[in-house]
Amino acid sequence: MATSVCAQQTIYEETRVPFKRELYGGILIHGDGWGLQFYHATYSTAERRRLLGVEVVGMKHPKEVKSFNPYYEDSRGYFYGKSNSLLVVRPTVGQKIQITDKIRRSGVEVNFIWGVGPSLGLLKPVYLQIGKPDRIPYANIVVERYDPAVHDVQNIYGRASWFNGLNEMKVYPGGFGRIAFSFEYSGQTTGLKGIEVGATMDAYPTVLPIMADLEGVVNKQFFFEFYLALQFGKKYT
Repeated sequence: MATSVCAQQTIYEETRVPFKRELYGGILIHGDGWGLQFYHATYSTAERRRLLGVEVVGMKHPKEVKSFNPYYEDSRGYFYGKSNSLLVVRPTVGQKIQITDKIRRSGVEVNFIWGVGPSLGLLKPVYLQIGKPDRIPYANIVVERYDPAVHDVQNIYGRASWFNGLNEMKVYPGGFGRIAFSFEYSGQTTGLKGIEVGATMDAYPTVLPIMADLEGVVNKQFFFEFYLALQFGKKYT
């Protein structure tokens, strides 16, 4: 009997520490791009944490296909028909709710996560390098904002710098929500390493014109994505 009691007392390999907050961030990938996230969590109980954070993700259109100018080997790839680049900023509030405790150093803590907040869609026009005149070989190459009525595969040399058009960026406000599960496996008491898997929804009151109005291309106002995030951080007492 004494042996049994002793074994039960050693399930926890170290003294349990009451934490007050967490700081962590990471990189995420989803079906149409990738992004970064940063979160601050405050313990309201031993199992529940209030979340405040922000995510910044790129969002591609499913019809984006990289093309190259076949006559110039040093040309930069571009996405034919893409009018705007979409960057999404998500200020988020939510909760992290513990499902299973870690117990051992080698264990895994499982949490359920939900979050909501505004979704700020930042649309920046696409600029391309355009060959002049409209025939091969080009006598000159200039940078112009993509116009499907003027630019086609005959005169597009390649993509221009992403920074072109920053002063023309427009903000499209919308809403954001997510649900997820996190699996934390750090071997350190105050360390935080984990994987988060979940689903997100960004919704806007209007369609976001990522692609030009070409045949067979439909732009969206609702963006539903599954994602995977790799996270690192620290817990504080």
